[in-house]
Amino acid sequence: MIYYPKSHITPNLYSNGDLAYKDTLQPYTGNYFSTFDNKFYTGNYPGDGNNIELISLQTFPNYPTPESFEDNNPEDSRFYPENSEYSTLKNIRYNKGISQTPTPFYPQPSIADYKTGEFTRYFAKKTNEQIFIETSDLINNKYYIGFSIPWKLTGDKEQVYNVNRNIVELKEFKLKLRGFGDFLKRDYLKFYK
Repeated sequence: MIYYPKSHITPNLYSNGDLAYKDTLQPYTGNYFSTFDNKFYTGNYPGDGNNIELISLQTFPNYPTPESFEDNNPEDSRFYPENSEYSTLKNIRYNKGISQTPTPFYPQPSIADYKTGEFTRYFAKKTNEQIFIETSDLINNKYYIGFSIPWKLTGDKEQVYNVNRNIVELKEFKLKLRGFGDFLKRDYLKFYK
């Protein structure tokens, strides 16, 4: 590996499968660092173990994905952490903006949502911290992973509370989103009418 001065690297980054080993094209999940010349290597910094060169999977827009990533699930399993490479490989709703931080959004259910009795809320969790943001759409970039939940709006008050609480707790468990309920202030009747 070529020597890089500290000022030419960005250490302690994390890949959720948006990078792959250069030689095998197998998705890589774990710590990496980047260099000023847009190269990526495993490890937190140069000399941290055997630094293997990585590439961005965005370089290969037609890279095949396993059938197991196909989504027929309304909860959008493409954005589960174990499937995060799906959204990167398919370039699904990828946040291509200059800012890597999603724009916070405060949803307002429509009259049609209240007639239906529910609507979908979108969130993003920082990949390496328990930081959540409510967003207007599903996003996925190297710093945040997006997910959605259905949110019940109408019906018996106790039932609405329990359904929303169960959905949040299930999502916390499935995606390992420790603190998500706290982020929502456990307000399971938000938007209830």
